[in-house]
Amino acid sequence: MRSRWQFGILLAIICLAACKPAAPGGATPEVATTAATIDSSFAAAPDSAWVVVDGLALIGFYPIVSNERLDADEGLSVALDDFSYHLSVAMDSLEADGFTLHLRGGDTLRMRTGKVRSRFVRAADSATIGYVFADTLGRRAVVYGVRTYVDLVEYAREFRATGILKPR
Repeated sequence: MRSRWQFGILLAIICLAACKPAAPGGATPEVATTAATIDSSFAAAPDSAWVVVDGLALIGFYPIVSNERLDADEGLSVALDDFSYHLSVAMDSLEADGFTLHLRGGDTLRMRTGKVRSRFVRAADSATIGYVFADTLGRRAVVYGVRTYVDLVEYAREFRATGILKPR
């Protein structure tokens, strides 16, 4: 029991040390990274929010929106339909190539590879739909926007072979 208590105090000290004052004017500073980011806020994330990367992974991300917004924004509705369609068509090929497919709504993806925890935060000025390719070596590649199933399979094979994606 004592070690749990000591761990709790250590975690509290780390959390306090990681707290940063707000940006001038009360604005929240933007965070955008494709590199592994270690953060004490991970303790607050539920297990269901984590993507466990224990091999090759493709994580599709999309915005969380209300039905009213989808009804009002036909372009977004079509983009989400296309996103879903192309992922579902590519799924068998991606799995055959060794990829595990995950879908997450929102701007932040939390990934766990063994004991290493990292996050990807979508840049505010980027597309709200996209894909993160990841592997157990900690490599990440991000593709913004809806891609066809052929594109997804080609990206996956390139990432598996090289760990990077060339701009197209």
